[in-house]
Amino acid sequence: MTPAPTTTTERTELLRGTGRTRMDPKLAHMDPYTHPPSVLPIRIIAGEVVTMDPRNPRAEAIAVQGERIVAVGSLAAVTAEVAAHAAGIAAPVESAAGCIVPGFIDSHFYLQRGGIKVVDLLRDSEPTLDEFQRVMADTALEPDWPAGEPTDLERREGLRRIQPLLHALGITGVADPWATADALRVYQQAHAAGELTLRVTAMPYFEGLRDHLISPDEVIARVGGLGIGSGFGDSILSFGALKVYVDGEGKRQQALREQPWPATGVTGIQAIDPDELEKIADFCATRGWALGVHAIGGAAMRLALDAFERVDARTPLDGLRFRLIHAYLEPSADTIARAARMGVLVSSQPAIQWQNGAWLRETLGASAASANPLRSWLDGGVRVALGSDGPYFPFDPLRLMWFVRTRAVCGEEEPVGAEQQLTPEEALRACTTDPAYAAFADDERGMLRPGMLADWAELSFDPLTCRDDELLTGTVFRTVVGGRAVYAG
Repeated sequence: MTPAPTTTTERTELLRGTGRTRMDPKLAHMDPYTHPPSVLPIRIIAGEVVTMDPRNPRAEAIAVQGERIVAVGSLAAVTAEVAAHAAGIAAPVESAAGCIVPGFIDSHFYLQRGGIKVVDLLRDSEPTLDEFQRVMADTALEPDWPAGEPTDLERREGLRRIQPLLHALGITGVADPWATADALRVYQQAHAAGELTLRVTAMPYFEGLRDHLISPDEVIARVGGLGIGSGFGDSILSFGALKVYVDGEGKRQQALREQPWPATGVTGIQAIDPDELEKIADFCATRGWALGVHAIGGAAMRLALDAFERVDARTPLDGLRFRLIHAYLEPSADTIARAARMGVLVSSQPAIQWQNGAWLRETLGASAASANPLRSWLDGGVRVALGSDGPYFPFDPLRLMWFVRTRAVCGEEEPVGAEQQLTPEEALRACTTDPAYAAFADDERGMLRPGMLADWAELSFDPLTCRDDELLTGTVFRTVVGGRAVYAG
């Protein structure tokens, strides 16, 4: 058995060094042309580039060799640098179709469940992007597989069908929070067959835990027996955070609040005993697993952080990327401060606020205006990774950025909680850089920098300078994963 790490450095190494292929941080200063091998051809893509790299935020060109970026800068500088490393041979220069940004990463998308919906509902058609999104929205409340549990072949067919549609939105990676044993088996099959074009971070989930059909000890035994942790895998398929539930759904008035829901007279549902949550959190912290807890209501967040703090006193959590999932209903200032102190991040799905915001205000009154307080989380020092909760809520990344920049709510003429709006740069970072961090891939994805993976989207506008409404009318021209175009509109 691997001994428990005893220092923060050892814990971080355990978390990040469980076998995933990645560039050694000690080599990051070295010549990027050595990774990948220099025998691969180099090409230059010229155009407006938003890198999200604070050291070099804007560029005119990027050079790509194999699946990685080898140079970023002005066109003249990139051309000269490439020529110097290619014995004076000029690399071909391509013109970008639009503004290049890092590929979008959805931190909370049910990929296989969405794929099965595509197979079931759009079996005999090749849907347009608009049709795909409309059908997903219209059937969000219907069963995922009314014909019964899907076979492995049906799941793989779903993956093949849904990935191109997500690429058309500029998405290059997702974190799937429903990585059951069946789902993991299919992901492995699809990866081995070369069928994964999205980068998938699989979050292990045990269905029986929420319904008390299996115990935390059983979960710990199953996960611990693998001898791995979050981050294990490669750049296409890897393990993310273990997922557990602390409360239920918001619109069903199951989210655990400090005050009772007006219509039910109860505070919500507590899905796990605090001692059991602490036991799982302790296992994760000592064995290199991040932990993601579904916690919508303020009391659920408090309960989760109480457990985290007890573990943090023994095994500091900073750097382990524990997270609160959803975390949109009435977090207190103390909750935000505690999360920041322990390095707990928030996986937020702003489409929930857009879709349910009017209902929340009708149900809870003026206090609901502050739901999904991303400005408060960021100002409090908490990292926020945006996702969609798709395919059950809108999942177009451009629309997600519009949600957080405007605080628009379906059915309302004016923004709700406008003081919680994010800046354009914050919105883009929350769809790129911070989801990469949440996926244990921040040294490979989320920005455009030499040595990192060549994942990007080309847009019809600059998302840092555009008007808010351009996010609703803009277009993704091209999506690239590992230097290869996976979508061209």
